[in-house]
Amino acid sequence: MLAAIACTAAVLLFWNLTDTYLWQDEANTAVLAVRLFRYGRPLAYDGRNLISDDNFAAQDRKTIDERTRDPETAVQDCIRRGAMTPDRMWTYHPWGQFILAGLGIAILGPTTLAARLPFALAALATVLALYWLVRRFLRSPLMAALACALLSLNVYWLLHARQARYYALTSLLLVLTLIAYARWQRRARWGPAVFVLAAWCWFQADYGTVWPVFGILLLDALVATLRSDRRTWWKPVTTGAALAVTILPFIFFYRLTTRDSGQLGTWLHRLKGALFNINEYVVPLIVVLGALVLVTVRRRRLPSFEMRMIVIACAIIVSLAVWVPTAAPMTFVRYVIMAAPVGAMLTAWLCVRGLGPRAPRFAWLAAAVVALTPWLCQPLATALHIWKAPTGTILRSELSLIGTDIFGHRPDPNRIVIEWLRANAAPTDEILVNYEDLPMIYYLLVLRGVRARDRTVLLDAGARSGAGHPLGEQSRSRGPLPGPGPGREPAVLRAGRLQLRTLTTRASGRRGRARRSSCGTRRRGPWTAAGSRSPARPRRSGSRRARRCR
Repeated sequence: MLAAIACTAAVLLFWNLTDTYLWQDEANTAVLAVRLFRYGRPLAYDGRNLISDDNFAAQDRKTIDERTRDPETAVQDCIRRGAMTPDRMWTYHPWGQFILAGLGIAILGPTTLAARLPFALAALATVLALYWLVRRFLRSPLMAALACALLSLNVYWLLHARQARYYALTSLLLVLTLIAYARWQRRARWGPAVFVLAAWCWFQADYGTVWPVFGILLLDALVATLRSDRRTWWKPVTTGAALAVTILPFIFFYRLTTRDSGQLGTWLHRLKGALFNINEYVVPLIVVLGALVLVTVRRRRLPSFEMRMIVIACAIIVSLAVWVPTAAPMTFVRYVIMAAPVGAMLTAWLCVRGLGPRAPRFAWLAAAVVALTPWLCQPLATALHIWKAPTGTILRSELSLIGTDIFGHRPDPNRIVIEWLRANAAPTDEILVNYEDLPMIYYLLVLRGVRARDRTVLLDAGARSGAGHPLGEQSRSRGPLPGPGPGREPAVLRAGRLQLRTLTTRASGRRGRARRSSCGTRRRGPWTAAGSRSPARPRRSGSRRARRCR
């Protein structure tokens, strides 16, 4: 059974892994990984290209003009907000994901597969580690198989795990931390030391979601020790202190206490979003409630350690629902999807223990209801008044993404733009792009001298109607720009709510369908369009007049 589940998970994780180019956040990981292995540290600014966070709510609007004109001012603003250190090192994320991606790139070269493969392997290892955790400490092969099957059918976990980001890595380290904690509590050899090591590694992969889990595990260890032998209370305290000592220097290094997070919306709004995401994509909260009720009813018949593990799992889910809106700037699924293995374990436990002797016949059917239908998610979504998303009525709507995003082929605007630039851009060109700039940095590194300017500069340039930026100055000085006409296409740079239209040129071929990014190139002259799919080389005039790209 495990072999069949592992093979299924492998197919879902590795199939068409290179169908699309890296998107913005994945390219962030890849570029910083390359710089980590090249310079010995992940430089956010290497003297040519600036990598900044996408949290525009935390930026100082008063310095837009200054940051547009002077790169050093833009760098200093990133330092002020805690995205990098004064010596230009990236600290907005821990470095664990950069090390993992860097190993893949160092072995396979700077390709899409090299960046994504290590994380897909981490996801597959998560499935296997989850089986070992449930089989070893909950002592049920059926429960372990159900948990792995539920995790492998969690479409949003699969889609996140296939990306070159920390999502799969933090899921794996969460499961490994739970395994290390269970070994420690079962008095295994080197139990406390292994737990500290696993927890420290998890912190280095995702320092945002570890805190409530660390608190729950250490509190459970202290309570269990006080119940068994009060005289040994110092043992869990010492283990917790050792973990704190190993983490404390990195708290200051990553500037976690002084970072400007720039949260969007109210805490209540973010709480509703976190509850919705957990309920839909991690585990239905009605399952968590059912597990707590079953533990309470059968507390005298359940094995003591099994009951502790289930209570810990429930506490992790509940604590994340409160912690994420408190610490995270927005309500994204990625902030909670790392807990999908815990949700799968809870669901499998409830299916097996809830059905009792009928579990061998009906547990798989009960798990299929949770994995394939949205029925158990609807009560909470209806209570929150946010049941507007198309999450399906009979089957989960995200199941269709298996056919489109895993086994199918999706149009990739990044690939269209990057391949055009690779065929047409020259080393002296400067690329202007409002988003998806990092994929261009990653894939166009072979074009020496091609410079991808940071999207923050472009957004700042548009915020003041073009003040302080060559594109804006041109837009103002030349008056109204010509609209689309025969043989002409406008290149649109979207800056917030403002749309800046650059000069247009003749373009042959069909118009590019690049939904994510629009870009312009210049060669010592006016800004010109660079969005056509045509592979034709730019026309070159015999005079010194600016050459325009088709």
